[in-house]
Amino acid sequence: MEITVGRGIRLWWVFVLRGILFLLLGIYLLAAPVSGLIALGFTFGLIIFLAGIADLLRAYQDRDQGDRGWHLFTGIIDLILGIILMTHLGASITILRIVIGFYFLFRGLIIFSFRKAAGGSWWVILGALITLLFVGMIWFNPVFGSMTLVLWVALAFLITGILNIMLGLRLK
Repeated sequence: MEITVGRGIRLWWVFVLRGILFLLLGIYLLAAPVSGLIALGFTFGLIIFLAGIADLLRAYQDRDQGDRGWHLFTGIIDLILGIILMTHLGASITILRIVIGFYFLFRGLIIFSFRKAAGGSWWVILGALITLLFVGMIWFNPVFGSMTLVLWVALAFLITGILNIMLGLRLK
């Protein structure tokens, strides 16, 4: 299967514009981390709310399907959860920290599981322990966890912005 760019080459400037927007968002998050964190919390709730709408639309359109009830149920749950998270930003930010913490918990355990493959190397065990310490700080130190979340999202926006600008200029 071959992927073709086609019309995208004529619209090279869209990549540059998108890259500039990502860069500006990344800079904003670094310059104003507290308001950036609030925006991330709201966006988290909004995404769940929109997922609920998508599930409800699917349940409405697939009236003759057997799994319609599950889409209806998850759609209603997502709508309610999205509204709660958008209106209670503290809860949204806390849930984000918990989810990120679980991600790093699993990563740390996976790193630890590679200790035998690495010949029982001390650096693998140390890396796993540092990752697990990081999880504890994210979960039990709200400021550290929140600022870590903002920093990583800001870095992702900056890198994505640079890559989009480079791609757009390359397509030109």
